[in-house]
Amino acid sequence: MRYLNTINSLFGLCFLSFSIFADDYESSIDTVTEKENNGLLYIGLGSADDSDIVGEEPWSVGFVFRDENNFYGLDIGGEGVKINQARDYYEGTYYVESTEQATSFNFIAGIKVSGDSKLRTDLGLLVGVVEQSEECPTSYSGYNCYYSSYYQNRSDVEYTFNYGLALHATYDRVTFGIRATGESTQIIFGFNF
Repeated sequence: MRYLNTINSLFGLCFLSFSIFADDYESSIDTVTEKENNGLLYIGLGSADDSDIVGEEPWSVGFVFRDENNFYGLDIGGEGVKINQARDYYEGTYYVESTEQATSFNFIAGIKVSGDSKLRTDLGLLVGVVEQSEECPTSYSGYNCYYSSYYQNRSDVEYTFNYGLALHATYDRVTFGIRATGESTQIIFGFNF
């Protein structure tokens, strides 16, 4: 139900941006063209239902490159829950050792909804992976994730699909917006360069 409310809110915000930032004027030939700020670096902070499990609030950092009508970039976020599992050496069973905030790695791409180089609204899709669980090699009771040359001291991390929407409005060199995924909803703030 929470995801339906989030999606409905995003679509409502999208249609609101259409009406607020609509292109209802025409540019003239005599207008001086300003240099566009094509890069955007942003941070996001927000909330999630599972924040009390991991004890941390969701965050994100992203870089976006924009051209006249599109944008694309990369996004890294701390969102969701990663379950750390260990295997008991004697019993051969797995148990949950701890839970912590998962890390997501995402691509973001979208289109310009309205505006010009100074005032612009963008809407995009976010697609990537998020950590789901981490499994340590077999260890003796009480010794979790000990060094083993057989496993080369590596833990096995499982990932799952991550998806979402991003909507942001830019005025001059400042960007505000929203980033919503299956794991969290965040407000983003960025600088254009």
